[in-house]
Amino acid sequence: MNNTRNSIRRNKNIGTAKSGYSQDNKLVIPSKWVDYRVFWERLSNPVIVPLEIHNHQITLLVEPTREGYVHALTPSDIQSVLSLVPQEHLKEIDVVVLRQPKKKEEILRPVWGRFVYYADLGKYSGPGVYIEAAKKNNVIKWSKSLTPFEDKELNALESDGHRINQNKRGYEIITSPNTIRNTQLYRTLPHEIGHAIDYLKNSLEPCIEADSEQEEDYIRNVFHSKPSLDKEEYANRYAKEFNEKWTEKGCIPFPRRYDEIELKNAGLNLKWFNY
Repeated sequence: MNNTRNSIRRNKNIGTAKSGYSQDNKLVIPSKWVDYRVFWERLSNPVIVPLEIHNHQITLLVEPTREGYVHALTPSDIQSVLSLVPQEHLKEIDVVVLRQPKKKEEILRPVWGRFVYYADLGKYSGPGVYIEAAKKNNVIKWSKSLTPFEDKELNALESDGHRINQNKRGYEIITSPNTIRNTQLYRTLPHEIGHAIDYLKNSLEPCIEADSEQEEDYIRNVFHSKPSLDKEEYANRYAKEFNEKWTEKGCIPFPRRYDEIELKNAGLNLKWFNY
């Protein structure tokens, strides 16, 4: 047997992910070893704006925007919509965050907003709603193959005023700050409130009434194991009923509530909201 080393023979893992090839280039949302929090909890220099709605205190945290981005919703826009929500439905909302997403987050996890069961924001921690800053003029590309859920969403985006172009490869959703405002103010915000109510009615309140810790654990597990599509349907249904009710009463839609003096007095930079 010849035991001499064959210099030509190569390890079969060379040049593959197993050997670490291209791992540094992998597109992932970066995390910090010194900060265990989720990426959306790590805010950069937010301005704190206290809101009072139905005698309930909510803290609005506003992150500075990057060049070419804007917060489509003003604090007064948000307060006006939340004032239409019944007081008992706001119990699980401690914070609202206007957040500037990072580039990789926009690629990997693009959202209009999100409901967070608990956000670790230091002094202002608690359950709340996030609304993301958006590019002032953006084209969102969707595949031609849509799920039934995506098909409904595409129709809803068109109703919000976004221009939809179809081509051979799929769909182009052409946005503007005004159409983004329509989506985030009248659909995203009520939708995330719907998630909060689902959590309140089907997890927190039943846990309070539970007779034992085992029963509490069971209720929590049942809620958190509920399929995400079921949770989305609940939130969509709430947002739809909210819009129908207040549109019929003439409370929404309403003109943008942009007051330069009010924004400056709150310590906010006007360019974060200008479009």
